[in-house]
Amino acid sequence: MKKLEKRQIIILVVAALCALYAAYEFLIARPAAQKAKQQAASASATESFDVSSLTGDLTGYKASGVDLYIEEKAEMGWGESPFWDRAAYQEFAGREATGSTAAKIIYSGYIDAGRKKVAILNGAEYTVGENLELEDYVLKSVKYTNVIIVNRKTGVELDVPIQE
Repeated sequence: MKKLEKRQIIILVVAALCALYAAYEFLIARPAAQKAKQQAASASATESFDVSSLTGDLTGYKASGVDLYIEEKAEMGWGESPFWDRAAYQEFAGREATGSTAAKIIYSGYIDAGRKKVAILNGAEYTVGENLELEDYVLKSVKYTNVIIVNRKTGVELDVPIQE
């Protein structure tokens, strides 16, 4: 076989590049573009279909008794906040008390952060050795199940169990 000239090699390389580009265009690029057009067309058709079907569904829907009840209750305002603030909780705890100090102290929470143990009494947080808001009472010990509170004047210890 005869050796190709430089001009012939350039022509063959250009022809091969054109053939590769044509194969890419016909086999890869055009099908991808057509697929993207079809997806865009189906998406716009779906959006218009969804809106029209939704409009039809909403106009044909009649609310039942349960739905009307739920709607009516949802529109009503809250009578009171379901969450306790400190003053309201203490007022509530004081109302429930029957005269004894033990009934006025409600142990409702426990936090153990390593060395520091915190008890929630009457909605306030206390650590061991802190004075309670009730006069002359000090928190002596905190356990998960109970706390011990001491009256400084009388020396009486109260064992208050946790109320979950």
